[in-house]
Amino acid sequence: MAGFKDGGRTVAHAKEPHDHFHVTALRLWFYREFLPKSNDADALGIELNTAWGAGCLDFANILYTEVVDYPRAVPGMPVGNEFPGLGEATGVTDVLSALLISPKRKHHGPHHFAAGVAVQLPTATDDTIGSGKWSAGPAVEYEYHKGRLFAAFVALQLWSFAGDSDRKNVNMLMIKPMVTYDLGRCWKAVYMPYGISVYWEKPKSDMIYLPVGGGIQRDFRIGRQEMAVSLQLFQYVLRPSKGAEYDMRLMVEFDF
Repeated sequence: MAGFKDGGRTVAHAKEPHDHFHVTALRLWFYREFLPKSNDADALGIELNTAWGAGCLDFANILYTEVVDYPRAVPGMPVGNEFPGLGEATGVTDVLSALLISPKRKHHGPHHFAAGVAVQLPTATDDTIGSGKWSAGPAVEYEYHKGRLFAAFVALQLWSFAGDSDRKNVNMLMIKPMVTYDLGRCWKAVYMPYGISVYWEKPKSDMIYLPVGGGIQRDFRIGRQEMAVSLQLFQYVLRPSKGAEYDMRLMVEFDF
C-alpha cells in the first residue's frame, strides 16, 4: 500500500484537504512471490485511497484487497492469513481497511501524525487465501518530509473477534514502510514493500516477514492525469520456512 507524488501527499490524504468525500489515489500492484520448492504465486493488489473532512478533523481511508493465484497455501500471505487452509487457490482475498484521523491543517509541515482503526473482513473465496475471521485493531500513521526525502509508515495491529469457529485466531502486527528519494524531476528511488508482518501466535522461526530491497519509480502525466509506475524487488531476510523468499512487484498509480 501506497506511493507518493511529492512531500505534500500522505498515504491516503490529498495534497490539499477538502471537506467533501473524494478519491485521492488508485494503485494497482502486479506482483509475483517466489516460493521455495514450489511454483510461484501471482497476485494483483487493488488499493483505493479516499479522504474527506468534517469539522476540525481530516479523515483518510485505505482499502486493499487482492486477486491471487496460489499454487499452495503460503503462511502469512495474503496479509493477515496466519493459518491458511490447504491446497491451491485462485480468487479474491480478505479486504483490509485502515481509517486514519488527524487534526485539520491548512498546510503540511515536515511531520504528520494520524491514528485510527483497522479492520479485516473475511471476504476471501477460499480458505487458502483468507483468514475466515473478522478482525480489528488500532492503526497509526507517521510521515516526514525534508528536501528530496519522504519517509512514512502505517502500522496496524489486528485481533480476530468473530468468524469461522474452525479457523484459528488472528493476532497480527503489520508495519508498512514507504520511503522515496527524488533522483530528478520525474525519477525516484523507492522502498515500498508488501510490509513487515509479525504473527504473534506462530513459533518464533515462523512469525516474521522482513523484506529488504527496493526499486525505481517514474512519475508522469497522460493529459491531466497524474500517474506513476514503479518496479521493485525484495528478499525476505526473515520469513516462515514455507513462506515467500522473494517478491517482485510492478505498481501503476493514478493520482487525483
